[in-house]
Amino acid sequence: MNEQIQINIKILLQIGKLLLQHGAETEVVEMGIKRAAKNLGYKTVELLVLPNTIMVGLIHNDQAITKIIRAERQDINFRTVDSVENIISTINLNTNPDKLFSILIDEQNLSSIYPYQIQRLMAGLGCASFSLLFGGDFYIFIVTFIASFIGFSFNTMLLKRFFNPFLVIIFVSFTTAIVSGLLTFNTAASNIAISSSILFLVPSVAFINSVNDLIKGHYTNGLTRGIRGIMVSFAISIGIFLALQILAVEKFI
Repeated sequence: MNEQIQINIKILLQIGKLLLQHGAETEVVEMGIKRAAKNLGYKTVELLVLPNTIMVGLIHNDQAITKIIRAERQDINFRTVDSVENIISTINLNTNPDKLFSILIDEQNLSSIYPYQIQRLMAGLGCASFSLLFGGDFYIFIVTFIASFIGFSFNTMLLKRFFNPFLVIIFVSFTTAIVSGLLTFNTAASNIAISSSILFLVPSVAFINSVNDLIKGHYTNGLTRGIRGIMVSFAISIGIFLALQILAVEKFI
């Protein structure tokens, strides 16, 4: 039975880790672990969810085991969150725990996302579409698409080389602003192109999860995510500021 608890607690930890590091709010992580534990036949589960750490304790027949796992990264991928939620719904007392655990640790398969070329294309089109909403014309649309396409590619390249994520944001926002500023010849429309092209860097999920966590009483996680979002925003501002100094833009709105 001790071996059974060992594999089950590993399953719960892996479920929580996948949810936490792919953008789920704290309440979703806790409910996911509790649902999985209930489906596995455990009436009582103790857990603690921190910004990058999860601790789970199981009690069964007077046997108690507590384990901790660390969420190594914070990548937003709601397809993974949805996949894990679907897996939790299929768990029951007859589920083979070893097979289930092998599925959950195959993070590359669970975290599969759209092809990289599609991601770059959609990032460019998304930012370019916002430029039209902000009052840009077709030329600004093209410039914004090119700048955000380059910026997204640069961002991915640096992150794959394990650079500090906040330094990456500074470099990427600087590069994106420089490209969009130069292609618009530092005209009045440069403001629209620059502000639109860096939108793919905006930490919207971090701020949304921060507010949700604070409202639901998860103050530590909410504050941590909020501070992270502020730091990302500050890094974006530094990159844009440096670019504007080089472009000699006196007023940026």
